[in-house]
Parts: sequence; C-alpha cells; structure tokens
Amino acid sequence: MSHAAWQHFLATGSTAGLHLAPPILRSWERSAAAGVPAEAALAAQPAAPHSAADDELCALARPSMEDLYQFMEGSGFAVMLHNAALAMIDLIGDAPMVEQIAALGLGPGTSWAEQRIGTMAANLALAEAAPCQTSGAEHYRRAYHALACSAAPLFDVDGQAVGVLGVLGPSGAAHAHTLGMVIAAAQAIHTQERNNLLLAETNEHLAELNAVVEAISEGLIFVDAQGCVGKINTRASQMLGITARQMGRRLDELITLPPNLRDALERRHELADQELQLAGRKGPLVVLCNLRPAWDRGRRYRGALLTLRPPESVQRLVQQVVGAQASFTFADIIGESAPMQDAIRHARAAAFSPAPVLLEGEQGVGKELFAHALHNASPRSGGPFIVLNCAAVPRSLLLGDLVGYEGQHASDPAQRGPAEGRPGRLELAQGGTLLLEEISALTPEAQTSLLRAIETGHIIRLGGRRVIPLDVRVIAATPSDLDAEVADGRFRADLLLRLGVLSIRIPPLRERGDDILLMASHMLATINRRLGKQTLLAPEALAALRAYPWPGNVRELETLLERLLHLSEKSVLTLDDLPAAVASHAPHGAPAPARLHDHHALAEREAIVRAYHESGGHLGRTAERLGISRATLWRKMRRYALDRDLLWQSKH
Repeated sequence: MSHAAWQHFLATGSTAGLHLAPPILRSWERSAAAGVPAEAALAAQPAAPHSAADDELCALARPSMEDLYQFMEGSGFAVMLHNAALAMIDLIGDAPMVEQIAALGLGPGTSWAEQRIGTMAANLALAEAAPCQTSGAEHYRRAYHALACSAAPLFDVDGQAVGVLGVLGPSGAAHAHTLGMVIAAAQAIHTQERNNLLLAETNEHLAELNAVVEAISEGLIFVDAQGCVGKINTRASQMLGITARQMGRRLDELITLPPNLRDALERRHELADQELQLAGRKGPLVVLCNLRPAWDRGRRYRGALLTLRPPESVQRLVQQVVGAQASFTFADIIGESAPMQDAIRHARAAAFSPAPVLLEGEQGVGKELFAHALHNASPRSGGPFIVLNCAAVPRSLLLGDLVGYEGQHASDPAQRGPAEGRPGRLELAQGGTLLLEEISALTPEAQTSLLRAIETGHIIRLGGRRVIPLDVRVIAATPSDLDAEVADGRFRADLLLRLGVLSIRIPPLRERGDDILLMASHMLATINRRLGKQTLLAPEALAALRAYPWPGNVRELETLLERLLHLSEKSVLTLDDLPAAVASHAPHGAPAPARLHDHHALAEREAIVRAYHESGGHLGRTAERLGISRATLWRKMRRYALDRDLLWQSKH
C-alpha cells in the first residue's frame, strides 16, 4: 500500500486520501518542496569533521550502541548515531549494511537531513520530537525502499534535542520490537547523562547495566534464577575466560563451583568476602567472592550478583589500612661512631640483595629503624612493609598470623580462621618486606613454615591445600643470642643459617661514644619543638649522659629526655634534674666551657646557639664568631635540628 501511495504522490503531488501516518505524509511534502530527488542519484557530499560536542555525544552513546548491536549482530542491521544537525557521527553494524550505507552516500560524516535525503526515520524522529519507524516506500527516495529505519531522538537534561539514535536494516526485517529496542537504548543514554548512578537501579535497560558493570574494577557476573549467566563484565570475562557469546549458559557448566558457592546459589544466601578457588577455562583461580541475591519488589527471586576480586586487591587495601609503609631512611639514622658507621655501611650493601637479613642488637638499639631504612633503600621500596612482633602474638595464633588461614577448614578447631579465610603477614608483604621482630619467640611450627617459605618461595595456609607463591624479603630482628637458642634446642639451626646470610650487628648505645650526645641533641630539639619549649642541658648534665651505660639504649635515652622536658619548666637542665642513676655517672671536676671544637655534640650545639644570640641573629656573623664557614654552619644547624626560629626563641 505504501508503494502505491508513493507513486500517487509523485504523480499528483497530493497527499489527499493517502492512508499513511501523517508525519510521513508531511515529510513527503517537505521533501518535494525542498527539491529532493526521488529517483535521481544523490549528490556526493564530503564528510564533515567531528566537533567537540560530537565527541562527547559519541562517548556517551557508544556503550548503549554496542549493547543494542549485540542483540542484532549478524542479522544485517547497523546502529547509527546522528548529531542535532543530522550528520552521522558514529556507526556500528554488520559489514554488508555498513558498505551499503556508504554506497548510498550516507556514510559517517554525511548529512541525513530531510532536505538532502528526504523522508527517513532518522530525520523524521528529530522533526517530530518522537520515535519513528519508516520502511520500504515510506522513504521518499526510491534508493531507500529496500531499507527499514527505526529512530528515536536524544535529549539532554534540559530537554534540548542533541541527536538521534537509529537502526537501519533490510525492509523485510522491520519489526515493531526493533523500534522498542531503539527507544529503550535512547532512554538509557538519556538516563546515563542525567545520573550514572541510576544505571544500577534500572537493569531492564541493557545499556545501563553495561555502563555500570564495565566501570567497576571487580569482576561482576549476574546469574539469573535458573543459574544461567545473564550478564558478565569484561573484568570477569578476563578472569574466568567466559566470553559474551557464552551468556545464557549455566554458570556451573562454564566453571567448576566450590561447594559453598554452589550451596549459597541454591539456597539464595549471601556470601561476604569468601576466598574461593574457581576452576575456569584459564585454570584454577583464587578470588575473594561476594554473592548478593536479587529480589524484585514482589519479593520474587530474580537471580544473584556475583563479584570477584583478586586477593591482591584486598591485601593492598589492608596494607593501606594498617599503614604498611616504611617511614625512615638511612638519612634518619643518627650516628658517627665507628661501630655505627660499620652497621650502616653493611646495611646499605644488604639493601640491594634479595637475601634475608638478620638484625642483631639489644633492646632499644633501633633495629626497626634499620629495617625501615633497608626496605626504603631496596628495589622493593614501592611494596608493602609489614611488621610482625613474634613475642606479642599468643603462641597458639602465631603460625596462623604468619601464613594465614584457609577459612573454617582446619582440622584443629583452635587453628580455624574466619569463614572467609585470612591472609597471613607473609601474603600481606607480597612484593615488599616482612620484618619479624623478636624472632626467637617463633614457635617450632612457625619456624618450619618460615624456613619452607624462604627456601621454596611459597606457603600453604593453615587448613588449606593451595600453594601460594611468595615474593617477599624477610628481615628478622632479635635481641637474643640465637646461637645459644640453637644450642638449647629452641631455634632451628637451618633457619638461623638462612636468616644469617646477611647478619648486621647494631651496637648498643654505650659503645657509640659521642653518638650519645648527637642523639640527645636531636631528640632534645624534636621534643622542644613538639612541646613549644627551648630547654637546654647544662654541660655537666651532658657529661653524665655521655658516661651513663644506657642499658635500655636509644629507647631509654628518648624516654628520659621526654620525661625531663614534660616535668620541668626550667630553661636549662642541670645535673640535679637527672635521675640519680644517671647523675651518679657524671665525671668529677668542672666541665669545660661550651665551644665549637668540643667533642661533645650538645656543647657544640650550645655554642652555636650562644654565638647566634651574640651576633644578633645574623648567620654570617655567627659563622665568623665560631670560626667556620657559613656552609658549615648550615650543615651543623641541620645536624642538630636547629632552625632560625628555634635559635631565636631559645634566647628567651
């Protein structure tokens, strides 16, 4: 009927009595008035370049276009996008239809305006501001009579037309459902522009769902009520080797489901961060799984959403939460004595080796500080820095804390972890460094697991069978004599050999001579700054600090200075302010006056402060008074943590 009507119109120029949709008849009249050739060939037109607005519209609509094309791929159709001027700006389709579009002079960059090509649903939808469908002889030009076009206008959030989404295919394949799909895709594009968050709530639009799931870094699979894969995002496809063409098949046909996941799907239960091993087309895969059933408003079960994450992503999150970073470098280690310089030199050399390091030294000498510096100077500095104090964990939990738990599968109830499993410190340190403090406190079982991890480069969690590869550098620290521990049978000799490949002894404070005053100076400046004070130590007090044996080492010195500055309001602390145990070590005789050439670091610091005040706060004159260059003065100020504000405040 439409062909006869078309012939009648061409012959008479009148639409009277023609039983076609009024929008089509009006378009014929406009096309004829514009001089559009109904029979003759279309004049060639160069492709117009994209504008910035075109690029934005393409980026917005492309996901929905791809989703729409998935439903009609292979059926001879193409999905098109036009801007508000009706220039084609994007095209996805079967190759034959794409070639036919180009042959008709309608390819990308050309105008589909009514005054050029006549009646076509693409321009009709924009003119009528409503979805339209044209087929066969409803098109004004004979060249398009073999085609069917379905189109819907696209509006921005202000209601202004910005383009047209359309589908073009053979006229014999025209169907009302095609227009319905185009309308749904256009609505999805509009919804996505208005608020991307709405996409997650309207899963009836395929484009919405795709836009959401593809933006998520986790693997997502929607399993329908029959257990079939209804949707899978690219991340999950990559993880499991499931392609888009396999959607619609049962999930348990595509991968081997572990019992607890299969049971949760059957019972419609939730799972939260369960660590599971899936057997997919790419082989075994360990993932952290969440399963959330989906119910409609009538409380009917519609399926379940399965999210998959590699355990490494959660480990990175845990590392961030627990602050798995090394804070200090070798520049933060204070000490110029020969024993300390030897320890620093050995540690710097060890930093570039992948071998384990054993840090030996009394309590409070700064073993953790060395471990931080080792990590930050190593090729692993970008990885996590995890600390486990072996003496601070109950012995019954120590092994699990080291190697982790494989959920509630351990035969011994005392060794069962949480239902979802838990990685141990070795796993959390993946790609970085694990510091084991007080390593002599390791239980025999933990010693065995640590030795195996160092020798083989892998672990097996408690209650598990899965072999987990490791890439971890182990630093062990101990205040104990491990040789004596081995002799007494409390520590494995083979483990000590492995750990002692690179052994570094950190000297106690009593062996470090003037380092005591260097450290006291640095600590005093730091505590003063924190408390807003300018307290100094008298020379006789410095001498007592220098002579005291410091059984608690650096930690004891820091604690003492902290307590003194908190409790005293004096500007200068004397021998009388020190604890009796420390003051009793003061050497006899009057202390020498503070001058720059003193061997005592704090006396040197006081000389700088005094000269600064006597020079009126002028650094050049301060350096002259001290008999040193200005560069040397700056270096010593940094050494003693002195800045100009603190120097000036200490005058008062």
